[in-house]
Amino acid sequence: MQKNWDIKGKDMRSLSGKLAASELIEALKEGEAYRIHSQFESGCNLALSPFLCFIGNKNDSLVPYGILLNKEDLPVFLEQAASSGCFQWDEKEKTLYSDSIRLCLKNTRIYSSYIQKKEYSIDREGLSMFERLIDWNLPTGFGESIGSFLMAEKKEVEELYQAFSKPKEEAEKTIKRWIGRGRGLTPSGDDFLMGLLYMDRICPMLEMPFLQGLKALIDRQYTTDISGHYYHCALEGYFNIVLAELLDAMILKDSSHMKMCIGRIRMIGSTSGCDMMLGMAAGANFIKGMVKNRMGGP
Repeated sequence: MQKNWDIKGKDMRSLSGKLAASELIEALKEGEAYRIHSQFESGCNLALSPFLCFIGNKNDSLVPYGILLNKEDLPVFLEQAASSGCFQWDEKEKTLYSDSIRLCLKNTRIYSSYIQKKEYSIDREGLSMFERLIDWNLPTGFGESIGSFLMAEKKEVEELYQAFSKPKEEAEKTIKRWIGRGRGLTPSGDDFLMGLLYMDRICPMLEMPFLQGLKALIDRQYTTDISGHYYHCALEGYFNIVLAELLDAMILKDSSHMKMCIGRIRMIGSTSGCDMMLGMAAGANFIKGMVKNRMGGP
């Protein structure tokens, strides 16, 4: 950590980011004011509508539009950010700055969690391996375990499957049962749908009217700002980097790496990771049915 003097002679803290998302660097604009949207023990969010830039360190997690700080720098950053109304971007210096702190990204390593939407080489065996590694007894924010929810709410999940290919207005009616459902900064229903959006990224199953209906509800603020951010990220192909790593593990049928990724996903939030796993499990089940129908197998 360093101290610099700004042009008014004020003592200003100066930090360097550890890692930064490539999509964030591309989105930041010279001189534009980015207000602090929310602050937590692990960092804060800057508003880059419709996205949020998370600056901090929560278990070294790499999120879309994020900046990972060194853990020892986090308390200093939070203390200074608490008295800052907003940040601005200096393109030449690659620095985010407020009236009390500078965050330089000039020598920061860049990461990308972008997943191109296409059908990857994951066969039924790879999906079955993924399903076998899921702990079906993990509690979710719905009040039931992953396994018991999929059994108890089978009819509701089946109706959601049917909405994948329905016209936009009909799809919206079904999506409304899930979006914003539950409590917290990212309600369980949103995390569930995020899991489906991830699976759709690696094996397209959601038709355009469904995606348009989901986006329309997000734009009409049917859920929280933070969930809205992650939805916008997912619709553009950006996810927590551990999900990109899981994709590689599923393609390679690398069970040990797959298991490690699943363990890291379940640690996201209080139940967010488990709710996302629930959506991924529902998506895997749907995809296996697609593959079965395509192959004409039993």
